[in-house]
Amino acid sequence: MVGIAIERAAVQQAAEASLVRVYLASDATPEAVATLKSRLTSDPRIASITEVSPEQALAEAASHPGLDNLSSLSSTNPFPASLDLRVSDVTKVGAVATSVKDDPAVDPAYPTSYDPDTYSRLRRIALVVGGVGVALLLLFGLVAYAVIANSIRGIATARRQEVALIRLLGARGWMLRGPFVVEGLMIGALAGAVAAAAVAGAWVLAIRFESATYAQVLPGVGPTEVQYVLASVMAAGLLLGSLTATLGFRKVRA
Repeated sequence: MVGIAIERAAVQQAAEASLVRVYLASDATPEAVATLKSRLTSDPRIASITEVSPEQALAEAASHPGLDNLSSLSSTNPFPASLDLRVSDVTKVGAVATSVKDDPAVDPAYPTSYDPDTYSRLRRIALVVGGVGVALLLLFGLVAYAVIANSIRGIATARRQEVALIRLLGARGWMLRGPFVVEGLMIGALAGAVAAAAVAGAWVLAIRFESATYAQVLPGVGPTEVQYVLASVMAAGLLLGSLTATLGFRKVRA
């Protein structure tokens, strides 16, 4: 789920990389705003300009978890009017943001949404979280393999006489392996079900606490994505259990 959230956030940030929101001052006159918009329209670096009213900004904020509760604490609309600039070349976003920050129609305290370090920080966070996630998956896989393999070996060792007797009676290899593979499959299914329940519980808690944290904990991870994750976890448990049981039984026979 964390991987899906990071991937969705990266896609969203990439789409918004060329977008600069210019916040208008509360005392900006219509003439000053019109002059600013005319200057920006003639700028070849800007592909499009969209006016955003305070009401539209409030409605947009209401779609983000926590911001609707935060805005309701004030009797007035805390979101200013703005101009959304779509820059044709993402490398010129910083120059466009700098060119408007001293305009009389722009809010001097918080002129634009541009933050030069945002995307580099997101990239570093994505790389670190991705590396940690891969390492944890490998560690969990090795631990699960060791636990299930040792369990199957212990069971096979305890039944060594029964296995030897069945082999002397002419039983084929799959008849000997079958009960152990089924047992490993059941262990994997149970482990997958427990892991899926833990994942589902984590998602429910993340959704419940979004309003308290004022941010989406798992952006882009909805019920459909969670269903795929749960199915993958349970399938991985079944596969790991049966494969580990097969390999563990072969080592016992050897």
